[in-house]
Amino acid sequence: MLYEGTMRLSDKLYNKGLAKLTNGDLTQGISFLNRSVSVNKNNISARNLLGLALFEIGYIGDALKHWVISQSLKKEDNLASDYLEEARKNARTLEVLSDAASKYNQALVYLKQKSDDLAIIQLKRAVELNPRFIDALNLLSLCYLIQNNREKAAAAAERVLAIDVQNTIALNYLSIISPGRVRPDAQRVMPRPGQKGKGAARGAQAPRYKGLAVQEKKARTFRFDIILAFVLSAACTFAVIYIMFYPAITRQHDSDLQVYRNRLNEAAEARASDAEMHGQAVSEMAEQAKLQEEEIEAWEARYDRADRIIRFHQADNLFRDDQFLETIERLDNLDLTDLPRDIQERAEHIREYAYPRVATLYVNEGLRAFTASDYYKALVDLEIAHRFMAPTAPRRAEFLMALGTLYYRDEERHAEARVLLEELRDNFPLHAPVTRQRMLDGLTDQE
Repeated sequence: MLYEGTMRLSDKLYNKGLAKLTNGDLTQGISFLNRSVSVNKNNISARNLLGLALFEIGYIGDALKHWVISQSLKKEDNLASDYLEEARKNARTLEVLSDAASKYNQALVYLKQKSDDLAIIQLKRAVELNPRFIDALNLLSLCYLIQNNREKAAAAAERVLAIDVQNTIALNYLSIISPGRVRPDAQRVMPRPGQKGKGAARGAQAPRYKGLAVQEKKARTFRFDIILAFVLSAACTFAVIYIMFYPAITRQHDSDLQVYRNRLNEAAEARASDAEMHGQAVSEMAEQAKLQEEEIEAWEARYDRADRIIRFHQADNLFRDDQFLETIERLDNLDLTDLPRDIQERAEHIREYAYPRVATLYVNEGLRAFTASDYYKALVDLEIAHRFMAPTAPRRAEFLMALGTLYYRDEERHAEARVLLEELRDNFPLHAPVTRQRMLDGLTDQE
């Protein structure tokens, strides 16, 4: 089945990405994980690991995006929830990393203005805030090359290779500066082994209690007349005492009872007063908590807006580097509603320019794979093209026929196959009429 083949391909790419990251090759590892997620957007393990790798090199917004998507796919028993919780607990650290990204973007502006000195200042600050910011280190190396400071350029490139051993940009810079220079080893952070729990201590032996000794009682004889005389004497004595002291006892009892009643009333009044004061205190605390929550929400909104602006600029940089699919993926997952007008207009321009180019690229790749009977790759490429392809785009008829055929081969996707084949019949009646009609008739027979 196509679905199972897609799952296997995604898992295979994930394993390759994991192996690369384990060996310190962040660039290739991220590339494999991106391909794994492109093939299977529900691959939670790949998304979580990709988020960690992106976070490692300073792409904080992208890392958070993948973790949020992962958490939305699976609520329970998902490491993404732990990563997001840690991010919320360390808001100050995220602010620092965001500041580093802002300084990197400002350095790009300065460099385009040929102000390499100002760019170096911004990049140094960015690297101080985030020492593992690979893009900032590579750009710093380039600035030093522009100034012909080969020693500092090599040092910056070596710092990149100490983090990402196969970083192509740093390798290129280093080969230009000093081809025979020894590359540094990758810095790896090995997990600390967990401590073994100690066994439960043995409890002390319970003490042995001795049984009670039972002694045999000796028989005794009683004098009934003596006991009766003693009882009568005691009763008479008690009657005399009662008659003499009862009035005094009663008065004392009434006096004590009144004292206790007064104390009870005072306690009740004090309790009512305390309850009133406590209620006021609770109301004040609730109001204060509400104000603090509103302040936190306001800060979170400001941080979210700033983070979305940073992520837009990162997408814009990818667009300038002709990485159109990555640009669109980021823009489509970015809420631009309350962002400045110029950013919204720029995003719309990027989409208008990038959509047809991405569609053309993946249509050509998908049709080439389909012709070569590489149906797994063809399905992935053609479905990507389907997202961005206009109804009047070139090679539309070939696209409809190829993707419709792939859907026709999968029994679970016959409804989608019918939609594509009917569009082909209505809009391109002369394109493969016999094959198209045979598949449509086959779909009708199955219904």
